[in-house]
Amino acid sequence: MNLVLASPALALAVSAAAALPASAQLSPMAQGQGGYSVSAPLFTVGQTFTGTRGALNPLTAGDYTPPGVLDGLGAFALDANTVRVLANHELGAGAGYPYLVNDGQGGSFSLTGARVSYFDVDRTSRQIVDAGLAINKIYDATGAVATDNSFLTAGFTGLSRLCSAQLVPAGSYGLVDTIFFTGEEDGGNFNPIGGAEWALDVATGDLWQVPFMGRGAWENITPVAIGNPNLVAFILADDTSPFDADGDGIDEAAPLFAYVGVKNPAGGFLGRNGLKNGQLFVWVSSTGETSPLEFKGSGFLNGGFVPINNKPIPALASEDGSTGFDEYGFPTQRNLWIQAEQVGAFGFSRPEDVATNPADGTQIALASTGVDTYAVDPDTGDGVDTFGTVYVLDVNPTDGTGTLIIVYDGDADPKRTLRSPDNLDWADDGFIYAQEDKAETDTLNGELLFGPGAVNTNEAGIVRLSTGSIARRVANIDRNVVLDASLVDPIQAVDVDAGSVGAWESSGILDVSSLFGEQPGHLFLIDIQAHGIDDQDQFNAGSRLTDNDLVEGGQLLFLER
Repeated sequence: MNLVLASPALALAVSAAAALPASAQLSPMAQGQGGYSVSAPLFTVGQTFTGTRGALNPLTAGDYTPPGVLDGLGAFALDANTVRVLANHELGAGAGYPYLVNDGQGGSFSLTGARVSYFDVDRTSRQIVDAGLAINKIYDATGAVATDNSFLTAGFTGLSRLCSAQLVPAGSYGLVDTIFFTGEEDGGNFNPIGGAEWALDVATGDLWQVPFMGRGAWENITPVAIGNPNLVAFILADDTSPFDADGDGIDEAAPLFAYVGVKNPAGGFLGRNGLKNGQLFVWVSSTGETSPLEFKGSGFLNGGFVPINNKPIPALASEDGSTGFDEYGFPTQRNLWIQAEQVGAFGFSRPEDVATNPADGTQIALASTGVDTYAVDPDTGDGVDTFGTVYVLDVNPTDGTGTLIIVYDGDADPKRTLRSPDNLDWADDGFIYAQEDKAETDTLNGELLFGPGAVNTNEAGIVRLSTGSIARRVANIDRNVVLDASLVDPIQAVDVDAGSVGAWESSGILDVSSLFGEQPGHLFLIDIQAHGIDDQDQFNAGSRLTDNDLVEGGQLLFLER
């Protein structure tokens, strides 16, 4: 951004249906705990930013109304006064109002579904000074500019469920460009092909499919320090519950993937960043364990990454994935899972977010959210990973081995401090911050995870973990704050899930302390998905919180220590 917008007086106008109060006057949908506090919201779903520049997509210049279901976040210094925040909107492929992208031929075409917004935040006032759509052009799996929506899974009208995200700055982990990685969390029994991984060039708004990273319900990826300037490496988390991938009547479970690519300076955007023609691997225990039934509670497992075949076979390309390959000839999610099972990969209950240790790029935090019907203990009758587990993977880049360590096992914690861990961030203060997203109601034996009768009666929130397994709650969702900012009077909103503890989630957390001049681990961006503030037109005729518009309520906030 070239304009200096340091003065709050120059801040972008924020409006809604009429005289909506400024965002600072709306209450936050979360409360800090144990010495942490939550700011007034930077943005509440329903607000429209007027006078926007369309910095990445000129088609959004003028007025921009970000939809709901905010999720994965990335941030970088745009200039001396401004931090640019990128945020996913985890919408289904057919949800949300249509938006336009450049077709590379002087025109545009329309998509619905998931998308990425940018929010430019003034470092001094900590207010949003510009906002818009972050996607300008889309490049399909062949590297061609998309001219219509035919690059999508058959029958889809947009990208699907862009979930957590990872921004990797240029010059780190081997990357040449600053890239915002975002994946479609779509697969299993919902999509026979699986979602794609995408790389957003933050300088241009160009969104590139990364087909060699494979197909899956991609929650997130995170870089690994590999010690070779010619290579890049990433860990990929496929957020799919166990399902019968091969049709044998027995459910398979998600492996943990790794990608290693060789950089090609003359290979265009993907090639120069090592994102083309790379190799996929899955993590395999050295001693044969394949499920949490064999590794739970505490301790570590030694293992290594074993290659699987992610190369395209164009002759087997299919629109519906029935051949085991997608329309471009790349293996489907089911294909990759079958290969993983054949090499003995460890099957996680349901891998969620991953994050790299900022102090040691060879260590990765992984949340597995838990599934009650997987890895059932015959003695107790309960799934051994129902409440969820947080792991650390310690990678040895010289030989491709990696040690899997249990940092926190919710089923082994009698206090049930952390339930259903979802998004997480390994912050600059050395702690892992994990967000709760209610994945199960109860165990097979009837123990509740959330609400009255549960051991832990807190609303869904954010828990800080040390690698020594000490857990501390730092924030909770505040279900008393029910807002629809598309209305003249936002408090007329209705929570259709009122009384259901854990129905909302904090999804998306990022340590931005260094970008705003704070001590490490003292300032975070978080977002709220207020799932119960949806279908609001049944209560207020003028509401935009409907499936084909802004979808649901939510906020973007600061969490501060």
